[in-house]
Amino acid sequence: MQTPASRQLPLALTAGAVLALTVGLTGCGGTRPAGPDPAVPAGPTLVAEWEGEDLTLDEYEAAYANSVGGAENAADDSLAAYEDFLQRYVNFRLKVRQARDLGLMEDSTLQAEMADYRDQLARPYFTDQAVLEDIVRDLYAKQQEEINASHLLIRVEPTASPADTLAAYERTRAFLDSLAAGVDFGDLAFRHSEDPSARRNRGDLGYFTGGRMVQAFEDAAFGTPVGEVAGPFRTRFGYHLLQVHDRRARTPEIRASHILIRVQGETPADSAAARETIEEIRDRVAAGEDFATLARQYSDDVASGRNGGDLGFFALGRMVGPFNDAAFALESPGDVSDIVETRFGYHLIRLEERGSLPTYDEAYPELKRLAEQLPRTAVRRQEIGREERDAAGFTLDSLRLAAALDGFDADSLNLQLRRDGFGDAADEAFATIGDSTYTLGQFYDWYVRQQPQPNPDAREGVLDAADIYLAEQGFDYALAQLEERDPDFRALLDQYVDGVLLFKISEDSVWTPAAEDEAGLRAYYEAHRSDYRWPERHRVLAFTSPSDSLLTAVAADLDAGTDPAAVLAMHEDARLTLALDTLHLADTTGTPLDTVFELEPGQHTRVLPERSRLAVYILDGIEAPREKTFEEARAELVTDYQDVLEAAWVARLRERYDARVYPEPLTAAFEDVQGPPTDESGGMPGSEGASAQ
Repeated sequence: MQTPASRQLPLALTAGAVLALTVGLTGCGGTRPAGPDPAVPAGPTLVAEWEGEDLTLDEYEAAYANSVGGAENAADDSLAAYEDFLQRYVNFRLKVRQARDLGLMEDSTLQAEMADYRDQLARPYFTDQAVLEDIVRDLYAKQQEEINASHLLIRVEPTASPADTLAAYERTRAFLDSLAAGVDFGDLAFRHSEDPSARRNRGDLGYFTGGRMVQAFEDAAFGTPVGEVAGPFRTRFGYHLLQVHDRRARTPEIRASHILIRVQGETPADSAAARETIEEIRDRVAAGEDFATLARQYSDDVASGRNGGDLGFFALGRMVGPFNDAAFALESPGDVSDIVETRFGYHLIRLEERGSLPTYDEAYPELKRLAEQLPRTAVRRQEIGREERDAAGFTLDSLRLAAALDGFDADSLNLQLRRDGFGDAADEAFATIGDSTYTLGQFYDWYVRQQPQPNPDAREGVLDAADIYLAEQGFDYALAQLEERDPDFRALLDQYVDGVLLFKISEDSVWTPAAEDEAGLRAYYEAHRSDYRWPERHRVLAFTSPSDSLLTAVAADLDAGTDPAAVLAMHEDARLTLALDTLHLADTTGTPLDTVFELEPGQHTRVLPERSRLAVYILDGIEAPREKTFEEARAELVTDYQDVLEAAWVARLRERYDARVYPEPLTAAFEDVQGPPTDESGGMPGSEGASAQ
């Protein structure tokens, strides 16, 4: 495997990729003869050992499963693959051991790279585990149901005074008496709700599922039995009453197409004309004309129209009400709705496909993206940060912070603070988390990057911001301790470090020497030159250009007997768009280029497509098989010479570290999963099994 010395190990290297890299880089060679190694020593089930280290069967099986994408995939593999990987994995561990013994871990560039990777990995890893996991599971559980509910809203700002907040609460609560007296919830919402849509929908929100509403509203809806009223409860919009009308299993998404005819004007005549057009299209669909073709011709929804009206998959409630109701009422793929009127115009809808509800694993990526955008995630991250800072040992000198704020005018505190900072007090500590100290200046640096939050009391607003800042620092403090707290995270880091060390020592021990050892390469070439041969090849001259007319002229010049080089010179003014290249073909390519195999030397093709350009190909001749020169074979030589250096290196490592491999336990472990191996005829294999060496 030829690898340039300048290549950098990707930061996104995963645990499985490290082991995949291992298999790709290592050969099966070693100093020991084919056949079983000495008897496995007593004690834990070992499959290998070397100077100061043991490899147990459990550790090996975990590494193997990781390399193939999980235990299920591992169970499908052969015993030979199982045994072969053991040899390769031992080689990997020996290489990493040598890299550590040589002090490569002390290299400042590697340390910086690994620190960057650690920082990139820690935050999303910890966020997924501590914050998103519970939110995603909650969303998934809720998305198995749909709630139909109505609500009544009395607005109150989050920063409202206690008096205004209480007044809004009491006003909302008073409506419970009206409901108890038999007043219809929709009537109350129509007359009193401060949600603007209530004038249109009487507070009816239709069906919705998890992730569609703010969390407090969602929790109230999913926690209220059908027919009952929840509230008053508060969200950032104000106080709500909520009545649940129905709950049912979630309706799977559907895929539908539509044809839209917009009303081109505001008069009744304009509406009648649009209605007449959609009726004509409906009749043509009913008569058997293709829906998709009609959508392309007539739909005023240009985006979907060019795709035959296809809207893709969408969930219940994602479309405007009349469209939503009509689409989900269609029963079988191919069914077409009657004419549906929405604020966009008149529609015909055809059901294309009914989906199914995803499993948790299938839904996870989309639910995670949804969760990352929800305000509840930021709130939960702050809660985790407060929990972590308290667990680590948290102190807050609120008097020190309050004294610093006393230096600002109350009426312009925010403006002055953002402009001037804390001045001479910036270096003063006002909080600690564990063994970390936080100064007013550090808080100020964070504070000026935040969007100002409305608060009638500017001083309280700054104190609230300080609490959020320290919650974030608590979260970051936990990130810094992650290796000590989470063995799985520690293992991920260790695997990445091993991958970096493997890359570096392989580069130094194999890749660079193989590329730069000119004498060794030439000696290897002389010893194996018969292995590097060209087969019979067709030598092809290719004129390429984006211009069909230019290539037509080139073909005419060739037909007139003009030499290809002279043809190129004749079109000197078109050299920016006309190119002439030489190709060698040994076999078919599955492209229009294969036409040259039908030509005689000197003949040319017509103008043919060539990727984003056009081409005329000329068969210039057929070259007989021959040995490659050293320069022609160089890339292959470097790869093969790497294998030679690799095998010698592995042999030295096994000798140096006295590596011993015990493959016998693998047979028993393999049979526990798949039963005894058989040969291709179905019988038990003989004693001459293939060696893992």
